[in-house]
Amino acid sequence: MRQYTWDEYYEKFYDWAKSTQVRNLSALTSLGTEDEVGEIIIELQINVPAANRLLRKAVEAKLAFSGSDLVEFACINDKTLAIAAVRNSAERLIAEDMEYLYGEIDDEVIIEICKQRNILLPEELREEEEYEDEEPEETEEDEPLEEVDIYVDDYCPPPKRPGFFATLFGVIAGIDMAIGSNQHRHNGRCNGDCAHCPPHYGYRYGRWYYGHDHVHGCEFGGNRGSGSMD
Repeated sequence: MRQYTWDEYYEKFYDWAKSTQVRNLSALTSLGTEDEVGEIIIELQINVPAANRLLRKAVEAKLAFSGSDLVEFACINDKTLAIAAVRNSAERLIAEDMEYLYGEIDDEVIIEICKQRNILLPEELREEEEYEDEEPEETEEDEPLEEVDIYVDDYCPPPKRPGFFATLFGVIAGIDMAIGSNQHRHNGRCNGDCAHCPPHYGYRYGRWYYGHDHVHGCEFGGNRGSGSMD
């Protein structure tokens, strides 16, 4: 099988079919510059396993890629290989590159490289770090309430409601009173009981008179002055 130097591979890469590009990766005898290798890795990403093969060769060769290429690797290629490429490229990276890489690789790797390079963390990660460093505010515990005896001088208990039997006896007593009062009601006929006879019409002193002791014409049937029956 024919072998290719990087220059030969790179020169013919865009003339080959996709399958030939992938097949000839195994025939490479060397690698080119970081920018050229990064370019070809990105071109091969339509076939991710092939792109990972070339990226692995680059990681083993400790090539230092640009921040833009590393972002492409982090999005498509194997994460472990992409992070290894980021670490190999730390000396090329600036704060802007770390902003682009934030969210694509682990925060721990970004923090590690920023400390190593003495550059600012990405803004959002910096805010998270500041929030975590803030000490929680001390909260004062509420003092227990003092127990106080409360007295009510003018307390008046509500009146007791009558029980069932008291209510029943009251109803019976009311019925008895009603019956007793009905016993004294007049039946409309003279019974000789003038003392309890209600006022009624009769004729006396030349005129109709309403009251007791009618001479005659008593509507209850008594015609004598005493009110007795005829």
